[in-house]
Amino acid sequence: MHFSTPLTLLLTALAAVTASPIATADNTSNDLVRRSNSCTNTFYVLAAKWDVYLDNDAAYNKQCGGGCLDNIRGRCGVVTDWGCERNGGTAHMHFSTVSGCTNYDMTQALKACTRGEQTINCSTNK
Repeated sequence: MHFSTPLTLLLTALAAVTASPIATADNTSNDLVRRSNSCTNTFYVLAAKWDVYLDNDAAYNKQCGGGCLDNIRGRCGVVTDWGCERNGGTAHMHFSTVSGCTNYDMTQALKACTRGEQTINCSTNK
């Protein structure tokens, strides 16, 4: 009986300490951060599917990704399944090209789209 009393007190004290909230500094931030430019693709036998994020798209294109689409067609030929949405100035372009369109071709098309101001290196999803 005597052994259980100190053990009960110890477990109660331990539970009280671990259950109490720990005071921390409030370091939350409500600042929005822009998504960095990115370009990824998935190659299939006859086509390549692309996802491109371009920051500050409105500075380069009147319509979402419009100038980029022209440059992509110039480098890669036929573009299908084109879609583009702007969110806070960042454009998300998603589309398909023939599989012969390389990461280098797309990188150069996007560089031309941004008047040479930005280089967006494209990479292949694994």
